[in-house]
Amino acid sequence: MKNRDYKRRNLFFLHEAKRKALNVVAANQNLNISLRWWAQLEKSRLPRQSCLCRVKNRCVETQRSRSVINLYKLSRLEFRRLASRGLFLGVRKASW
Repeated sequence: MKNRDYKRRNLFFLHEAKRKALNVVAANQNLNISLRWWAQLEKSRLPRQSCLCRVKNRCVETQRSRSVINLYKLSRLEFRRLASRGLFLGVRKASW
């Protein structure tokens, strides 16, 4: 799993600029229709795995994909385990 997600992130990084440029050309109403059509075709030729929606947030410790806290890039289970040991400054268990 880790390797697959890493490859997807790399593919997204490699094709991000080209995909954004093609999106701008394809969405511009002032350009010629054939140029806009060409941009759509070029965009469809990009690798499917290079799209941002294919990238999944995963815990950097356990590779768990569910309930990942984006700020720390950890799952809630790992975050709780590390926070209870006092490894995060300013984070403590709530009690009221």
